[in-house]
Amino acid sequence: MNLLQKAYKELYKDESPKDLVLKYSGRFRGYNANVRMTQNEIAVKMSKKWRGVSSDIQKGLLQELLVRLYKTKKQTIHMDLYHNFIKSLSTVAPKTQTHPVLEKSFQRVNEGFFNGMLEQPNLRSGNGINRLGTYEYATDTVTISKILMDRRELMDYVMYHELLHKKHKYTAKKGRHAHHSKKFKQDEKKFQDSEFLEQELKKLVGKNKRRFSFW
Repeated sequence: MNLLQKAYKELYKDESPKDLVLKYSGRFRGYNANVRMTQNEIAVKMSKKWRGVSSDIQKGLLQELLVRLYKTKKQTIHMDLYHNFIKSLSTVAPKTQTHPVLEKSFQRVNEGFFNGMLEQPNLRSGNGINRLGTYEYATDTVTISKILMDRRELMDYVMYHELLHKKHKYTAKKGRHAHHSKKFKQDEKKFQDSEFLEQELKKLVGKNKRRFSFW
């Protein structure tokens, strides 16, 4: 019985009617994974990095994928272990990536809103238009879209948003994740002119979408 089969049986107290296939892949960045269901099987692919992680934590990831797949409201101790593991990774993730413009943005935001207490995460520029910024918990990485590079105030606002994810983490229960808690939203409004900047971001996204469509 492979680990996916064990995770399924512990979660649903029965054998799966479908074949359960678990594979480790070198194509994933960090600790990513995905699940796919066909008529005959459920297949999970996980980053090879998971091989060195406790089977109890891996089981939590597998159960998290299963409850999302089946849209069932279940919570297990293994899922709690998995989320605690992911949220702790930012403290030990290697800091190997930076970007001169984003580094200055981070320093401004860190000093202005976090009293300089946040450790600098990995910093990357991205090509996103709809998603102008992301924070990846497992690798402690902030990615900011290139379209913000010459808009300092907008860049700092998006940087602040992503650093709030680093500060507040997330909560998870029964397959649902909450990344924007009440405290998160309260902190987000502390950025001066946040509502105006939100509108400016929407305009910038629209402008770049039209430019992309034209070309």
